[in-house]
Amino acid sequence: MIYNNLTLVLGIVLIGMVISCNINKKNNKYSSTVNATITINYKDSLEHHFKKEYVKGHLPGFVLSIFTADSVHFMKGYGYANINEKKPINENTVQGVASISKTLIAIGLMKLVEKNKLNLNEEINNILPFKVINPHHKNSPITLKHLATHTSSINDEKYYDKSYVFSKKLDKSKFPEAWEKYIEVYNANELMSMEEYLKKVFEKGGEWATANNFLPNKPGTKYEYSNIGASLLAYCIAIKTGKDFKTYTKELILDPLKMNRSGWSYETIDQKNHITYYNESYNPVPHYKLITYPDGGLYATVSDLTKYLQEMMKGYQGTGSLLQSASYKEMMTNQIPTLDTPTGIIWDMENPCCIGHAGNDFGIATMMFFDPKTGIGKILFTNISIEKEEQSDQFYSIFGKMFKYDSQIAQASK
Repeated sequence: MIYNNLTLVLGIVLIGMVISCNINKKNNKYSSTVNATITINYKDSLEHHFKKEYVKGHLPGFVLSIFTADSVHFMKGYGYANINEKKPINENTVQGVASISKTLIAIGLMKLVEKNKLNLNEEINNILPFKVINPHHKNSPITLKHLATHTSSINDEKYYDKSYVFSKKLDKSKFPEAWEKYIEVYNANELMSMEEYLKKVFEKGGEWATANNFLPNKPGTKYEYSNIGASLLAYCIAIKTGKDFKTYTKELILDPLKMNRSGWSYETIDQKNHITYYNESYNPVPHYKLITYPDGGLYATVSDLTKYLQEMMKGYQGTGSLLQSASYKEMMTNQIPTLDTPTGIIWDMENPCCIGHAGNDFGIATMMFFDPKTGIGKILFTNISIEKEEQSDQFYSIFGKMFKYDSQIAQASK
């Protein structure tokens, strides 16, 4: 996304450093009676903390979930999905999840690996109908693993903005001045297929094909987060399945997990329960589509995404239903131990405490992580861009408080 994902990464890393010493403190002397008291106390305490956070007023609304693989321990929304209409936000409110969407690419990829239809080290030019070659390293092929670990050497900087198509023209007066040059690009964008977009970026003679679409680094030697690279991976998956990525992931993931309020198209989701997106100036932003939708275009609810992460947690524990146990482990194991930024197959491994992914886009900030040691997962959504310090601070403060009662939740789960 044009919004800086590094902000989210740094936030979760700092939170992990603070909380890592406090989690997993269990007292085996508690009786079942005391467990019941603990359950009441931590839920009341969480409610108290989150109400206090909401009255700070920097977020229009937020909704969160705290859960184990088999049980939801706390799930609630605070504030509004639409401020003017006073429409409450809740666990069934639909919104874009931004880059959390990428994790579905990982599931789709590992399923094909299981079926021996793909190999992680396969060169993408053996799959694609056009060649993708880093002109700085013409003899160094890009592989599926490079795309899945953000080490492909693909550079998003120049043309990723071409992927955004807004339902209405953006009003420059509603955005900070720094956005002016980007808004000119967004307002000129036209909807096209993902294949057409990727050809414009990569195909020889393509309208946007340039050496600047690649880093000077050899593929596999540098971590550089790439939305375009993730969607290129999804396109490879679609070619191998013979299905568009939306259909493939709906059949493989959304339908089996009964994520009935989730989908890849604004036209097919529950628009009545959809949020209003707000930019950092608290002005509404028209809803928008991503041409490269697999990298950030999924719509979901916190309740649906809780089902999804619970399945990932079960898979990590060896009891998942979508993939084989070995596939979950491979997907959530650091693939590039020689580099400074650990990453699984799409999944974020950078925080020592947790595995998951975050997202950040126009009117969206999302976090989805679980701690393998405690077996506790956490999801947080808000419907505003967290570009201002007060917005960012409040968002991360809420997420930090979601870890505050992990020991009690672990005890209550026994």
